[in-house]
Amino acid sequence: MRDEAFIRGKTPMTKAEVRAVSIDKLALDDTSRRFLDVGAGTGSVALQVAKMFPHVSVTAIERNEEALSLIEQNRRQLALDNVEIMAAKAPVPLDNTAFDAIFVGGSGGELTGIIDWSHALLQPGGHLVLNFILMENALEAAAYLEKGPWHEVEVIQLQVSKWHELGQGHYFKPQNPTFIIACQKERSGTA
Repeated sequence: MRDEAFIRGKTPMTKAEVRAVSIDKLALDDTSRRFLDVGAGTGSVALQVAKMFPHVSVTAIERNEEALSLIEQNRRQLALDNVEIMAAKAPVPLDNTAFDAIFVGGSGGELTGIIDWSHALLQPGGHLVLNFILMENALEAAAYLEKGPWHEVEVIQLQVSKWHELGQGHYFKPQNPTFIIACQKERSGTA
């Protein structure tokens, strides 16, 4: 989906190219049933997943009131009825709920707690994808994941530049680099 499909305001949004790679790393398919987006911002990841996989029940968790309003506006604009929006700061109790994939777009200073919470919420073999713009946070997450009960920890740095006119010519205007970390919960379900 194009970034222009979303109402944005001043809330941070995962850009289209980063969403494409992140959603691919979530490994959702026809057998997937539940997806969780933590720190959902404008809801761009949650809503794109909901649109791409209409059979998946999507939960978007966000703590910022303006962002919550934007997620709801975007959900209505895209006419998606498979999205639940929760006003909360993760980690938050989600009783009797297991997810096939979890995306973390914001951790609110609770990074390791959210990683541990995600592990508890994921089905065996489920995928966790985290996005960061700060290198320090990405390094902390990668080190923590590599020491924990996760498989196939992969760290990607994605730098996107877009073609723009400038006077008589053109140039590539860079976006901020994004660190994408993807990993998988062990299939046996044991930690």
